[in-house]
Amino acid sequence: MKLTTLSLLALTLLTTAIHAEEPQTGLANLFNGKNLSGWTQKNGTATYRVEDGAIVGTTNEGSPNSFLCSDKLYGDFELHFEVKVDPQLNSGVQIRSQTVGDTPEGRVNGPQVEISLDKMAGYVYGESAGGWMTADADRQPHDHFIDGEWNSYRVVAFGNQIQTWINGHQISNLTHDERYESHPKGFIGLQVHGIGAGQGPYEVRWRNLKLRDLSQFSSLYNRKDLSGWKTTGNWLPQEDGSLLIQPREGEKGWTRYDAYLFSAKQYKDFVADFEYSYPPGGNSGFYFRVGDLKDPVGTGIEAQILDSSQKQGPLNSHDHGGIVSTSAAASKNMSRPPGEWNRMVVTCIGSHCQVELNGESIIDVDLSQTPVKDRPLKGYIGFQDHGQPNNIMFRNIRIRDLSNE
Repeated sequence: MKLTTLSLLALTLLTTAIHAEEPQTGLANLFNGKNLSGWTQKNGTATYRVEDGAIVGTTNEGSPNSFLCSDKLYGDFELHFEVKVDPQLNSGVQIRSQTVGDTPEGRVNGPQVEISLDKMAGYVYGESAGGWMTADADRQPHDHFIDGEWNSYRVVAFGNQIQTWINGHQISNLTHDERYESHPKGFIGLQVHGIGAGQGPYEVRWRNLKLRDLSQFSSLYNRKDLSGWKTTGNWLPQEDGSLLIQPREGEKGWTRYDAYLFSAKQYKDFVADFEYSYPPGGNSGFYFRVGDLKDPVGTGIEAQILDSSQKQGPLNSHDHGGIVSTSAAASKNMSRPPGEWNRMVVTCIGSHCQVELNGESIIDVDLSQTPVKDRPLKGYIGFQDHGQPNNIMFRNIRIRDLSNE
């Protein structure tokens, strides 16, 4: 696709600003696939080597837990990796972790995302930090971690919340104030668990370790009230920190523009990151650069939110993830079933717009080459109230304002 000079320049600046991230995903490589540059071992005598583009950790009989740790520290981030582990071995990935005395010999401590075949994979444990962080009642056994296969993990740590997914299935949605207070930032650590006498050697392998830095994002929804937003609609804060749009009796149609939920602030260049769950047939939309709140459809741009989970065949711009009123249709149907959480990331720099849905880049378009080319380059962002029966829930609404970068 052909981009304008302005868009190319802005994209170059963004890519440089976020440490050579992949332009379509914002994910930076934590491991170069060749050597252990940028990583240091702490604790234990297990060994780590690089083989076939993966980090291979091997147990050493009599050793305590060993950790290969990133030299850089991270606070708010999204971490992706794939892992395969011998069935006899328990492992984990440390996040926001530290060592006692900040020395290599000091005991590694902090949150750990579990890697195991005991149906507890993906839950969060406090390594030398109080034991299980995921409450007993919330640790429901599951079979999403597959023995003998590469398993895909996604971990989002933002403020006091840690979310985990394995192979596309959400495992944990944990809020933990105490551990966030003690461990707001730290290294990423790859654990090789200690083993007893006469056991092993066992191995665990990691590959495709990537991280999106969320430290420059801010929360647009405080999980309590609608401070910072404008609406006359029935948007209801929920006890779990989500936000429910619940149209009132008789409220139908999409032209009730004052019932949309709009930011009090206007944005030009940005990355918006949010989650939502729709009912069967649910319909909403993410609006951005809206110039006139009395006419968002005519003066703004919409990324479609729609239950397209049952659609077969080619998608169009009015299907889930498409840019409405353009020819920009999702390249792949990434819609989750009703009742599950979807995650959309929208990046707009100049006329260049990208949409990521549930981890897949589905839209990459130059808006100046579409019918919305005359829409404002700056405006409000918001979510559409489509009327009954569209009870849709939103959560984790975040934005990175790129206008001054």
